[in-house]
Amino acid sequence: MTGPNLNLLNDMARHIYKMENSDQAFRREIELKKVKQGQEFKRKPTAKTIYTKEHYNRKDAFGPASFTCVDTDDIGRSIELKPTTVVYIEI
Repeated sequence: MTGPNLNLLNDMARHIYKMENSDQAFRREIELKKVKQGQEFKRKPTAKTIYTKEHYNRKDAFGPASFTCVDTDDIGRSIELKPTTVVYIEI
């Protein structure tokens, strides 16, 4: 009989620790216009929903300038935010 794979156990413990402390990862406050396209962010540091910044919508007759942001868990759900909106990204 062989012993446990310590590398696997350490890897699993690292992933569990990261999942438990994931709320603390999104702490850097930044304006949405400075976030790179495709980068993930949260609207509040303690929020559960994570969004991805997508394309820019120019100002027109239908509304002001905004960025389309897609929910990472539900790609059919998106929101439009002003470029000056403060969001939180991973450190």
